[in-house]
Amino acid sequence: MVLWTRKLSKWMLTLHQIGLDVVRTDRTLVFYEKQENLSKLWDILAVYAWIDTDVGYCQGMSDLCSPMIILLNDEADAFWCFERLMRRLRGNFRCTESSVGVEAQLSNLASITQVIDPKLHQHLETLGGGDYLFAFRMLMVLFRREFSFCDSLYLWEMMWALEYDPDLFSLYEEAELVGDKADGSKAKAKSVRQCGKFERENMKNKGKNSEAPLPISVFLVASVLKDKSSKLLQEARGLDDVVKILNDITGNLDARKACSGAMKLHKKYLKKAKQA
Repeated sequence: MVLWTRKLSKWMLTLHQIGLDVVRTDRTLVFYEKQENLSKLWDILAVYAWIDTDVGYCQGMSDLCSPMIILLNDEADAFWCFERLMRRLRGNFRCTESSVGVEAQLSNLASITQVIDPKLHQHLETLGGGDYLFAFRMLMVLFRREFSFCDSLYLWEMMWALEYDPDLFSLYEEAELVGDKADGSKAKAKSVRQCGKFERENMKNKGKNSEAPLPISVFLVASVLKDKSSKLLQEARGLDDVVKILNDITGNLDARKACSGAMKLHKKYLKKAKQA
């Protein structure tokens, strides 16, 4: 009874924060001019905070949940889609006084940037940004605030297509190839081959070292930094400048360009890592 009461009290305090975040989420979209849609977002986040006793609710989850509300008419369907997404991303929200949930990804980002753009990495370290905490938000909410609503959804779809399970992909690819031979068409097989491309390259690389494969999201951030490298080198004289330059790109990035850049950087990184 005491534990239940304690859980209820903690949840009630969380509801206040959810209410504050809901009215700030995607506030430029006409969809959220209707109170009933704001209520759906609130309901889903409140229920999730109750069932996930370990992580609960954290700022940023509303950004991840919002697309589910907009794309799906049924509130229950939207909840379970969000819950499924959080199974994958909840580790990002595990923060303590000494660490943040995306700490490992930030460390990987630093290593990648050091290899592909050593001048930028050195400049960021000189400014005191060697921990790359300025990229915290990008990784935490999967670029929801850096890209437009439509581009962020395209980006998510591409990210998970690129990280497609290589074993499942091989079965899917074989089935497509058989179908294409019967139809006399090669276009579909060519497009399907792109699914899992990133993950297959990662798995090959994993076989040559003991480290876990790097997530595509880290290379996406690296591609953004690479694209803004000249501006950061020339104009950033402190961490505040770095944050400002990155904030200025909010809503103005191109998802296709970012994905293409991430794949190129991934290939470049693996090549240089093998030579090192």
